[in-house]
This record gives sequence, C-alpha cells and structure tokens, in this order.
Amino acid sequence: IFKILFILDVIIFFCLEEYLMVDLEKDIEEKISNLSNEFINLIKENGLLYQFLRNFITNIICSKVDLKINIEDLNKDFCKKNKILDEKKLLEFLSFKGMTLEDHKRNLENYEKIKFIALQEFSKNAETEFINSKTLLDQYTYSLITVNESDLAYELYLQIDSEEAEFSSLAKKYSSEVNTNKSGLIGPQGLGNVHPVLKEKLLTAKKGELLNPFKIDNWWAIVRLEEKVEAKLDDFARQRITLSLFDKWANILTINSTKKLINNTI
Repeated sequence: IFKILFILDVIIFFCLEEYLMVDLEKDIEEKISNLSNEFINLIKENGLLYQFLRNFITNIICSKVDLKINIEDLNKDFCKKNKILDEKKLLEFLSFKGMTLEDHKRNLENYEKIKFIALQEFSKNAETEFINSKTLLDQYTYSLITVNESDLAYELYLQIDSEEAEFSSLAKKYSSEVNTNKSGLIGPQGLGNVHPVLKEKLLTAKKGELLNPFKIDNWWAIVRLEEKVEAKLDDFARQRITLSLFDKWANILTINSTKKLINNTI
C-alpha cells in the first residue's frame, strides 16, 4: 500500500497544467547548460550545488507565472514581522543576508507565485494527502509520568486511578529526567515526533482514559489522554498541504537536474 501511495505521489508532482509548460524540464536543462563549468565546480566544491539548483529551478518555475502582486504591501508585512522600522534598516538587514533590495522583492513575489501554483495545481490532491497524514496532524494533550521501575509505575497508576493523588503532583515528585515536562502535561501537539510505542497507545486511547503502565525502552510510562482535537481541512491546512506538495515536486526536479549535471561534469 505504501509503495502504491508513493508512486501516486510521484505521479501527481508531474501533472502541471499548460501555463507551466509541458517542456519545463527541457527549459530547466537548457538554462542549466548555460552555466559555466567553472561556476558549477565552484559550488560543488563548497557543497552548495543542490541548494543552488533548488533556488534556480524555483525561479524558473515562478517565471512561467504572470500574477499581479502588490510588492509594497508584501514588503510592509515583511518589515512588520521582522520589526524593521524603515528602509535603511531593511537595507542593512538584507545586506547582512547577502541580498539586494531587488533580490528581496523577487523573493516576496516568488513566494506569492508559489502559493498560487501550489493551490492551482495540487489543491485537487490535498484531500487525499490530508487523509494519509491526518494521524500526524491531529493535536493531542496528554499527561505523562516516566519511571525506572515497573512496581513504582503500577503503584502510581493505582493512586491516580483511585483518585488518591493528582497526576500532576505525582509527575513533579516521581517523573524521571527523560520526561522534561515535570508537571506531566504535554501538548497540544502532533504525534510526528512521539515515540512509536507511545504514539500507538495514544492513537487508540479515549479522552480521559488512564492507560495501564507500559514500557518504552528502559522506562515505564503512565499516560492519560486529556484531549484530542481532530485536524480539519480548512483553508490554512489546505495551503500548508499544497505547499508541501509543491516542495516535493520541486525537490524531484532538483534531484533529477543534480544527477544529470553531475554525470555531465564527471
């Protein structure tokens, strides 16, 4: 099943409409061929080949889109987010990043184009992608205590289950250093970076359920699911997913171009 899903994912990345041109790869290959061998070798030696090609290809893709964009408003938003008070400070900020004002404006414009392309081309795949990744997008809040010994884990479990003690107070007193949140409460957060054993337990738990102690590596865990918020495919989620699909597609183009370039310069 996962192999089939991967193949389907790869297929959708190459389903761009006419406005991006059917021969986009040929256009990319032609422009890359115009780069000097000296320049290519220089960025290869400095480990910058992939990142350069990724940006280079993204610029080519964006150049295929004619979109009316208010750069001044975008720049004002950028300055506000970065607490830049005037143009002088902006120029200093860009200089530190090794960018000119024109580079900056082009980046702002390209990001708007990327969002437009992503929504236009990959929105039809957003629902499938959302369903496939929903378990990682749902937000969980849970209480956790980790201890070294099984006997202690079961003793604490019984105290919590019988309401003899509060979960948080036992967490502060007994929870091990592996659990950095000493109050015991974790989340809300997705399960993408959660230990596989804990993730499996949380996926099947019910709200308010105190789970029997179980082992995670060398630790014993006591867990109670406090809240689960189901992810929804709203506009924000759709944009995040479509941007992710755009990134995957652009990465495939970059990998293909990198392989060809390396083979041609060996």
